[in-house]
Amino acid sequence: MKPLLAQWKAEILRTVRDRRFFMLTLLMPIGFYLIFISEEKGTLAIAGTTWNAYFMVSMATFGVVGSSVNTLGVRLAAERKSGWVRWLRTTPLSPVAYALAKIFTQLTISLGIVVAIFLVAHFDQKVSLPLVRWLEIAAWLWIGSIPFAALGVLIGLAGNAAQVLGTLVYLSLSLLGGLWTPVQALPKSMQELARYMPTYRFAHPAWDMLSGRPLHLSDIGILILYTLFFVLTAAIIQKQLDVRTEA
Repeated sequence: MKPLLAQWKAEILRTVRDRRFFMLTLLMPIGFYLIFISEEKGTLAIAGTTWNAYFMVSMATFGVVGSSVNTLGVRLAAERKSGWVRWLRTTPLSPVAYALAKIFTQLTISLGIVVAIFLVAHFDQKVSLPLVRWLEIAAWLWIGSIPFAALGVLIGLAGNAAQVLGTLVYLSLSLLGGLWTPVQALPKSMQELARYMPTYRFAHPAWDMLSGRPLHLSDIGILILYTLFFVLTAAIIQKQLDVRTEA
């Protein structure tokens, strides 16, 4: 347990000291939120709630996806390239503990991003929700980030291409999933495409919670399928890489 906690603490410190983390996964969504929200526009009705609350969820989702897909993926690729993962095998830290430390770190960072954006929305844009609603949305955005952590692991196997690939996937999924522009405002063809995006299925339950609507099982089911796909694909690629290394 002690090696796991020590590794988790070290991972947290490395992440918060990373300028890339602050620029792409924290400052960018907060900046977008403040830029695209105005006092007049913030109170407009959309999907059973107000624009300032709706876009708060969009940017919280955007930040969590960025941290999982981009920051985690790039870091994993860098660790593999530097031989860090190989070196860890010579330490008391087991592969299981290393993986758990990564998962705990990512969940901690995701929760921090959600709380930071919620605080900005509440104090700057006067977004007001019942305490239970705040907790429900935060819990969903926390747990629902798991598929994107799996995607980050998959991108981390891309080696030198991880940084470009991670940024491309991060921005593409955010755009196509309706995080920058509400799905209702997209052309009909893009609306249909958005509903198949994991980012849309991640944000959609939180949007529904804002207006008091129940969760859709289809959102959870599609996210589970994406998670299985990312995990299995990463496992297959990892196995192939191990075979090449041994050869």
